[in-house]
Amino acid sequence: MSINRELSGNTDNLQRALAGQYKFDVKALFSNSLAQYKNNLNLLLSATGVLMAIGISATFLLFNLLELDMTSVESMQSSNAGMLDIIMLIIMSPLLVGFRMIGVKIAAGEKVRINELSQYFSFILVLVAANLLISLLVQVGLSLLILPGIYVYMVTQFAVVLLANRRAGLLQSIVLSTRVVNRYLLPFTLILLAFLMMFLLVFVTIGLAMLWVGPMYSLVMGRLYVDLFGYGDPATTDTKTRDSILDA
Repeated sequence: MSINRELSGNTDNLQRALAGQYKFDVKALFSNSLAQYKNNLNLLLSATGVLMAIGISATFLLFNLLELDMTSVESMQSSNAGMLDIIMLIIMSPLLVGFRMIGVKIAAGEKVRINELSQYFSFILVLVAANLLISLLVQVGLSLLILPGIYVYMVTQFAVVLLANRRAGLLQSIVLSTRVVNRYLLPFTLILLAFLMMFLLVFVTIGLAMLWVGPMYSLVMGRLYVDLFGYGDPATTDTKTRDSILDA
């Protein structure tokens, strides 16, 4: 495959990334993100708090409506449990993309408000489809000696952001994310391991550490998105440039 048309916006970063010319500095990446966290503390804490409140409230409400019992294996394997997963995916997919875009826009030096969380409900169908497809691929990979599933999870990290920011197609977003991450598997593996360790704090602190870990994840991945893919406003580009990223 080769790139035959521009993604909306500046493609210089993308071209360099695909050529393997991006220089990773994991220490500087986390240091910069920590500084951005401090500079945007109120916004990031508010956004994380809203996401946590919506997620917890929706889960609690649906557990009661669907009459699920967390202590019952039979209940958690029922069709109602599957319905819970689908409904939560529909509710949270656009909100989580909004949270990711907060990190992207901070990295791009744009002014961001908390209402960024709600800006992507118009993409709800394609975002849910993307998350379902990626989840399926991850599950299949995990059933094949675990490592393939971890690999799929890692290389598709930017797919939903490409959908939201660049208006790329579903499969195109997954393929492009995979192509770029494949060029830098070692540093991305280190970053994944770092966040795995950080997410352990979430369990140790009964969720409180999410107020730090969640924003840091958004900021780190947002910085990488801008550096590797570039950042552009799709509204400023013509329709032709959005048609396709890849040509088989």
